[in-house]
Amino acid sequence: MSESMQPTGETTHPNEYRCRNCGAFVTQEFARVFGNNDDEVFGCLDCMSATKVKNGGASAEDADGSSFGR
Repeated sequence: MSESMQPTGETTHPNEYRCRNCGAFVTQEFARVFGNNDDEVFGCLDCMSATKVKNGGASAEDADGSSFGR
């Protein structure tokens, strides 16, 4: 697991994945499918539209959700 995927904040589960944009929980499967090659997620269904996630927005490190819309 890369250093950036370490648990954040008040997590209690050591393998918990979080969106790097909004901090929402994402499953390991979501991170594997929609994240980058290191399973890092830079957008999720809480901070961007499903269309943008499906089109690769969640794997873009410069994704801040604002340019992707809901």
